Amino acid sequence: MATSPTETWKALRSVWPALAWDKAQFRRGAFHHVAVLGEDAVVRVVYGPHHVQSTEGEAGNLAAFTHAGLPFRIPAVLQDLFHGPDWSAQINSYVPGDHRPLEAWAAVREPLALVLAELAALDPLSGGGLRPVRAWCGAENWPTVVAGITVALPRGEAKAAARVVADVLAAEEWVIPAVVHGDLGLHNVLWDGTALSGLVDFDNACLGDPAMDLAPLVGAFGAAAVADIADADLVARAQLHRASLSLQVAAAAELSGDGELRDFALGNFSDRFRSGTLYDPGPQRIV
Repeated sequence: MATSPTETWKALRSVWPALAWDKAQFRRGAFHHVAVLGEDAVVRVVYGPHHVQSTEGEAGNLAAFTHAGLPFRIPAVLQDLFHGPDWSAQINSYVPGDHRPLEAWAAVREPLALVLAELAALDPLSGGGLRPVRAWCGAENWPTVVAGITVALPRGEAKAAARVVADVLAAEEWVIPAVVHGDLGLHNVLWDGTALSGLVDFDNACLGDPAMDLAPLVGAFGAAAVADIADADLVARAQLHRASLSLQVAAAAELSGDGELRDFALGNFSDRFRSGTLYDPGPQRIV
């Protein structure tokens, strides 16, 4: 029987008794259970058959950025990881700042351009310890996982999924890999007033196509807005990656044994396919 979150948190209180558990605020993300312990620390827990590999990879990603010299705060792993019977946990430093996931493009355009420029300027050799591209959703096995979970979709949607995967892989063949965050949506950006204060969740960071970091921004603001801060070729590839995002989530959910999230993500893919918004949701920019 799988360990419940309640049992896991009880166990971790014994493993790490010195932590400020009295300040804990518990949250649930798509792939993590999280306890924010005031401004002292953040405890993240991963469940599923690959919990050890996932947690070690996520911690390794943070270690790779330790000496990157980025001009904003990022998390750091504070102690050794702990592996339970069907879960793993890590303690990260707290990054101060406010989440503003609904911020207008005009307010975030320049700060996000700064983030992209800083990542692009990193020496790719410094990213040698990063996880492989799309490690979180199968890495080189991602196409096979997608093929398996889309076989029951209507024929047109299954063919579209295969085409999206093939287009992403083909586009990446011609790209010089760079350090990318891998999940650069506003949900992972922190603010202090109007200034960017921090960036979190480096789980998907890798040496990959820089267009990967534009894909969530295309989804949030539309390709026309993102063209303000990137050239046409980069935006075009970002649209290919954007079309694949729900298939990445679905594959990751399948690998972690979360059928509900898998089906939700596949539903998102189907909805976008039917509405013609797979590659670009349209002109959402607010100047």
